[in-house]
Amino acid sequence: MKFPRTYNRAFIYAIIFTIIVTIAAVFILASLSKWQKTLVEENQLTCELFALKLHDSAMREINILGQSGLIEKKNLSSSEAKLIDSTLKQLSEEQLKVMSGLEGGFYLCGSDEFYGYSFPTSPPPVPVYGPPPRSYNIIKTQSLKSAQQNQILINLHSFNAAVFPLVTIPIEYNKKVIGSVWVRIHIENDLPIIKLKQVVNVVAIISITGFLILMLISALWGGEISGIRKEMENIMLDPEIRLRKRWGIFGYISSNINDMLDTIHKDNLHRKKLEQQLNQKEKLASLGNMIAGVAHEVKTPLAIIKTRIQMWQKEVEKNPEIAEHISLDSMEMVINETNRLSNLVKRLLIFSRPIDKKMKETDINNLINEVVSFINIDRNNKHILINLSLNPDIPKIVADENSIKQVIINVLENAMEAMTGNGVINIITDSDSENKRIKIRISDTGKGIPEEIINKVFEPFFTSKESGVGLGLAISYQIVKAHNGEIFFSDNIEKGTDCIIKLPVYP
Repeated sequence: MKFPRTYNRAFIYAIIFTIIVTIAAVFILASLSKWQKTLVEENQLTCELFALKLHDSAMREINILGQSGLIEKKNLSSSEAKLIDSTLKQLSEEQLKVMSGLEGGFYLCGSDEFYGYSFPTSPPPVPVYGPPPRSYNIIKTQSLKSAQQNQILINLHSFNAAVFPLVTIPIEYNKKVIGSVWVRIHIENDLPIIKLKQVVNVVAIISITGFLILMLISALWGGEISGIRKEMENIMLDPEIRLRKRWGIFGYISSNINDMLDTIHKDNLHRKKLEQQLNQKEKLASLGNMIAGVAHEVKTPLAIIKTRIQMWQKEVEKNPEIAEHISLDSMEMVINETNRLSNLVKRLLIFSRPIDKKMKETDINNLINEVVSFINIDRNNKHILINLSLNPDIPKIVADENSIKQVIINVLENAMEAMTGNGVINIITDSDSENKRIKIRISDTGKGIPEEIINKVFEPFFTSKESGVGLGLAISYQIVKAHNGEIFFSDNIEKGTDCIIKLPVYP
């Protein structure tokens, strides 16, 4: 009759022991993960800084070598290769010697070789023309990709116990990408990831041991344990499956396992979303810099062309005899096309500079009312009703009013274009006091966004409309992100599309 008390005591001890080990493991994992993330980020920034310095310091020598015809030459003689290598090696040694552990050099696409390799703080032997054999292909692949895409690449690589961030920057000569600068630094082999594996192994051994003890103690409940085991095997095949509901201690275990699986699933979805946002941000950043330059270069010639055509148009109106081969219609067409290009340039400039920093306290409800009052809602013979449900208690936000107006106008125009006939647009505002954010929901009764393109709608120049440019939603994305907010689309349960805009009260 003493068995039940012994059994209960052992079971409680096992649970307490498991809880203590789990808490300790979670704390260690969290600490080491934070340390690893900080270490990697610091080294990535260091590599990027010195890669930019090396790139800038090398441009003069690159131009000299290019004028000699060596930079783009495919088949270099031994003496020519040595000349390029020694010239560039002197530069890389000078730039990289100030930071212990840095190594780098240059990759030329013409000869498909590395030159100027330097690892000034490393003891000999040092490879002659390029990086060490084990990481040669990794560095070459990223250098070639950086040159082909004409953009800076920052990636974290690893093999065996070695982990290193690698930065590659394209090199241009005569407005043509002829290679890449690369810089990396080895992080200590004893990274947290190694310790994490050791911790996980220990925790796994302890957990398995504790699980076996619990199985022995719970022999009378073997049927439930067998059921859980079979269900876990099914979960391994299909992660969407969950353990069935049980009672008692096994109900507690099943419930926690299900919660853990749900948490993992949510974390995976959140991680994918963050990866998409990061990729979008990187593409928009590089594209924005390029667009700013192009827009400024195109803006002035367009204005001159337009002014000159307008002058000619006035002369033709006064003296028709001088326009034997020029008609007013043709000049009007030129002016219209010039205006279209000018509008495109203005949108490109907005894209490159989403806000003008004129931030002030803004009542979002008043702003929406202003937009709705002047927007043309009877477009292309459509009759569209706009319903407003604005929460009067939402707090004011600090924002650039003109930029936020542009976002709402862009979304409303897309909603109206999505409706082929009569339709309804609902605009709802609400607030999240816990996160100190306001939410704007714009719903339409249009045809909706196809699932295969819903993740592409914020990409610049992506459009599904025949006459569209593909910048409206990209600009909106830039503006909202500049306010530290969120914007995304989701399918409307009833019909059409929902656009959700979240803006912080204080950016």
